[in-house]
Amino acid sequence: MLFLDVDGVLNRTGFHPGESVGLRSWIEPELARRLCQVLRLTEAELVLASDWRRDRELQHLQEELRAAGIDCLLLDTTPVLGQARWREIEAWRADHEVAVEDMAIVDDGYDMGPLAARFVRVSPLNGLDEEAARAIVALFGQPPQ
Repeated sequence: MLFLDVDGVLNRTGFHPGESVGLRSWIEPELARRLCQVLRLTEAELVLASDWRRDRELQHLQEELRAAGIDCLLLDTTPVLGQARWREIEAWRADHEVAVEDMAIVDDGYDMGPLAARFVRVSPLNGLDEEAARAIVALFGQPPQ
């Protein structure tokens, strides 16, 4: 299970699309391709933990990701609890009985509480760069590519 943030991960600080046609415009193609590579290598399922999930239907989010070049199944979104992101991820994980060792979190935030061992922090200046991609793959026990 890969818990994904979007802003700062799939777009970098200062990124502005030439034309805004929805959420898809705010995903940088290079970073979308890298995420797809990670998902193919790890065979991880995707759960959106980003603020993008707020007040949006799962189907709409799936369509926006696909339009941005992320052609994978968006399994679900974490609950909006108004608490630290790690608590929302933990609530989803517990509800779905996913073992901690079967998950990774990619985010540009800092605090993942007791889930820190499964957390790959990306710099919002770089987004999902090669180093972060390798770290995610390593968490799932796959040889780095």
